[in-house]
Amino acid sequence: MDIGINQAILITVSILFTTNLIGYIYTALILHTNLINDHRIQPKKYFSRRFYQRLPLILFNIFLLLAVGAIGVYLFYDILDFSIPTLGVFLLQLILIFLIDDLYFYLYHAALHTKFLYKHIHKTHHRSTMPIPMEYIFTHPLEWFFGAIGPFIGLAVIALFIPEINIYAFWTMTALRNLHELDIHSGVKSSKVTSAIPFYGTTEHHDLHHSRNKGNYASTFTLWDKVFGTEITKQ
Repeated sequence: MDIGINQAILITVSILFTTNLIGYIYTALILHTNLINDHRIQPKKYFSRRFYQRLPLILFNIFLLLAVGAIGVYLFYDILDFSIPTLGVFLLQLILIFLIDDLYFYLYHAALHTKFLYKHIHKTHHRSTMPIPMEYIFTHPLEWFFGAIGPFIGLAVIALFIPEINIYAFWTMTALRNLHELDIHSGVKSSKVTSAIPFYGTTEHHDLHHSRNKGNYASTFTLWDKVFGTEITKQ
C-alpha cells in the first residue's frame, strides 16, 4: 500500500490522540461515577480537584507525545514497510518492538529511581501514590520525552538486523502500549484473563510500584523485574 509520509504521520498522531482520548474518558468514569470505583485496588477516595490541578502538565505532555510520534515517523519513514504483512512477520516484529521498548523502559525507569534523578525529575510522577489512568502521563517533561522515544529505539535496534519494519506492527504496538499504560495506572483490579497471561504487567504489579515507591520497574512485561531481581509481590 502506498502511504505517503504526511499520511503516515497523520495516522500515527491519530492513534496517539485517540488512545489518550479513551484514557480521558476512562479517567472521567473513575472520577465522576461509581461504575468502576468498587473495583479499585486501593480503596482510598481520589479527589477530582487533584486531577484537574495536574491536567495542564498532562496536556502539555500529550502534545509532546504527538510531536515525538510525528517526528519519529518522519525520521524513520525510509525504513518503514507499508505493505500488509504476513501474520508471522507482524507478530515477530510486534513482539520485538515491545521487548526492546520494555527493556529500555525498565533500565531507564530504574535509573530514574537513583537519588539525583528521582529528586529532580521522577518525583513528579510519584506524587501519584494512588494513580488514575491519565496520570500515566503526569511526569516531568524530560522524563516523558525520554520515555516516549522508546518505541523508536526499538525500531532503530531492529533496523540493524531487518531492513524494513512493518508500519502495522509499529502502529499496533503504539496503540497497545498506550492502552496498557492507561490500564496499569488505573488502579482498577486486573481481569482474570490478563492476570493469567505469562509475564504480563498487570495493574497490581504497577500499583505496588506507586504505593511502595520502589521495585516493579518494568511496564509491559514483568519479565525484566524477574531477570534483574526487582519484582515485589506484596504490599
